[in-house]
Amino acid sequence: VLPAAAFGLYWLSALILAARNETFLFGADTILYMELAKGNVIARLGSFYALDRITRFHPLTTALAVAWMKALGPLTPWLTPQQLLKGLFAALGGLGVGAATAAFAAVVPRRQVALWGTIYAASLSVWYFSSIEESKVVTATLAAAYIAVYLRLRERWTARGTALLTGILLLACLNEIIAAFLVAIPVVDTLVRRGWSLRHGRWIAWHGLAAPAVFAFLEAVVKPATASAASSGPATEGASHLSMLLFYVSQNDFSLATFYSFIVNWLFFSVAAPTLETSLAPAAWPEYTAYFEAAVGGYLSSPITAALVALFAVMAVASVLPRCRAESDRSRIALVLGLLAYALLRGAFWFVVNPSECLLFSSGTVLAHILILAILFAGSKLPGKRALLAACALLLVVTNGTFIIG
Repeated sequence: VLPAAAFGLYWLSALILAARNETFLFGADTILYMELAKGNVIARLGSFYALDRITRFHPLTTALAVAWMKALGPLTPWLTPQQLLKGLFAALGGLGVGAATAAFAAVVPRRQVALWGTIYAASLSVWYFSSIEESKVVTATLAAAYIAVYLRLRERWTARGTALLTGILLLACLNEIIAAFLVAIPVVDTLVRRGWSLRHGRWIAWHGLAAPAVFAFLEAVVKPATASAASSGPATEGASHLSMLLFYVSQNDFSLATFYSFIVNWLFFSVAAPTLETSLAPAAWPEYTAYFEAAVGGYLSSPITAALVALFAVMAVASVLPRCRAESDRSRIALVLGLLAYALLRGAFWFVVNPSECLLFSSGTVLAHILILAILFAGSKLPGKRALLAACALLLVVTNGTFIIG
């Protein structure tokens, strides 16, 4: 039920955001992805900047859009191509909710699974990027699928399960090469549970080769086919993955203010909107007020968001205080450390590369953050946990739903 409900919610939200002209927040390149609805995508590759740019760095998103628009082409008498394209990202968001719910089912009591799934589905970066034309929800969905499959595989290893996990990693890297950081989850989890063991770690080494294989494919096949990506934009920003990396790193100041802004956006704003609208604009584009002010005090401006923060604080405290916790087994600790390693790697990368737009890239880590909290909270001795989770889920839906509606 949750994936279907999320799909409907995201598609409806897509139409609302389009009507409000709010599909370009947080640095989203929606204007580029909208070209995917105009047809003749394959024929225009190599000579059209917008398509070449997104295909060079996110070829899976382009392939999915081409297949989706071809399959649903007969519906154009009733739905515009742009509405159909929005449906793709809403559907991918719904699939991600299904994968996330399966992941929660592996680590929390059954009666809490749907509530945690709702919290994930209603988190701001997942909800928003499932409602616009952007590659970020593809990244989030594949990360959720990877984690869900790995949680089953760690309980019962099979060659078929390993092949499935490797296939997901290949697709994730095809959509975003730094999805390779997902391999940190099985690496750290296995090291903590079993120590240095060739027998238990050999499959991870072979599994991890998917990332360099994809990178070689991107350089040898995709890059030559998307030549115009390097002919426009600032300097040689889109020429290659390396030039993109150097371009953004060279612009960062790495100050304490930048670090604080990154933390509040990455950890908090990605889950719950602090205010009803964005009001911060970068100095280079003073009219582009598409970001939140980097101040957690915004949550106190409304009793709903203040109550939501209070409930999350209670959950966090109950999860970590020793006297509030039941005994933790080594397996759960290992899993938390694996998820934490992935979250830290991805967070550190985006802090170095593009901290000012980190909310744009946060959806791929939201599940890891929420899963860590869910695993720790499931081991607490706090009474009434299900009621507290229900209240959190409801308040989160209201908070972010109000932001989406405006």
